[in-house]
Amino acid sequence: MAEAEQLQNLYQDALELHEQGEFQAAAKLYEKILARFPDADLVLYNLGLALYEQEQFPEAAAAFLHAAGINPNDPDYWFNAGLSLKQTGEYQQAVAAYEQAAMLQPEDVNIFYNLGCCLQAAGNVRAAAHSYEKALDLVPEYASALGNLAYCLHWSGDHAQATELYRRLLDLQPDHVSARYMLDALEGKNTAAPPPEYVQGLFDGYSDSFDKDLLENLSYRVPTLLARLLKDHIGLGKQKMRVVDLGCGTGLAGQAVLPYASHLSGVDLSANMVVQAEKKGCYDQLVVGDVIDAIHALDEPVDLLLAADVLTYLGDLKPLFLAILGIIGADALFCFSTELGEENGWQLRPTGRYGHHPEYIRRLAKEHGWEVVKMRTARIRKERDDWVTGNLYLLRKI
Repeated sequence: MAEAEQLQNLYQDALELHEQGEFQAAAKLYEKILARFPDADLVLYNLGLALYEQEQFPEAAAAFLHAAGINPNDPDYWFNAGLSLKQTGEYQQAVAAYEQAAMLQPEDVNIFYNLGCCLQAAGNVRAAAHSYEKALDLVPEYASALGNLAYCLHWSGDHAQATELYRRLLDLQPDHVSARYMLDALEGKNTAAPPPEYVQGLFDGYSDSFDKDLLENLSYRVPTLLARLLKDHIGLGKQKMRVVDLGCGTGLAGQAVLPYASHLSGVDLSANMVVQAEKKGCYDQLVVGDVIDAIHALDEPVDLLLAADVLTYLGDLKPLFLAILGIIGADALFCFSTELGEENGWQLRPTGRYGHHPEYIRRLAKEHGWEVVKMRTARIRKERDDWVTGNLYLLRKI
């Protein structure tokens, strides 16, 4: 049998395996063909698809980019390169791939939507909004593009346009909990807490770039400031405690208080954030779930409760303070941050986060048997170019 016929039969076998979901076996056959014909762009493309299905995203991206280098006029090669690069967090490279795809196929709404997602993840919110607008020009009822454009305009301070877009989205999807919540925030409606789906979706989508964005772009200081509050009260590492990190996120606060912990647990509603926290290597236990549910599930007394930038996603704090009573004893500590509220009580702000007035915290503390040991006002992070003012508290159970 001639070599060309053998390779053609091999390729057919690979395609059949691919269609049957045998992606690893198919990839091996594609690689055999490429060993003989390394510039077979269609084989490279199919190899990329098989690798993507196996979640081998860097290798898939390399295969798609190789194919696109050979045949730069195929938009599918660039589009799938963008998808793979997006999965690896290489957002700038993904943007470049999607831009190539958009030039070749300017009527493809999915290209502009994914381009917007990568621009948004890379921090270029204005360009992301422009890309979502192009997607909506093509498909005006594209709900995901509507929601993301509303978010970009909301973040940029264009509240009037964001309000209009949230309303359009709710006309399409009346049960869209995130749109309803953000519209409430913009219209000044004081809901007691955000829907869990909103918080979970927000942080699941933010987990990969969370640390970089907070520390490099937003000058985030809460974990450091809370650790300093503890140090001033009990000294560095002089007391080892059972610590529970409520809303642990990616583990930045857990790292900061590790010198005080004999056992450190963390809980967060976002599974993706917990995955990132696990990579820090500082937790003895991590749980995905609601903070109050996790508190009720604790079976051992806690010496220190930590809540870094968590109460900003809770309005009414009474349910939290009541839940805590069942798992702490005398002299236990509660260390947390809030955003400074302008009015007595709590308020849902246009940002979608909550502000709490110091008098409200003092009143809650007194009602539930806590002494306010320390309270400091500080700049806790930036929002666009302005500092956000917050309060840092250390409470002791009496």
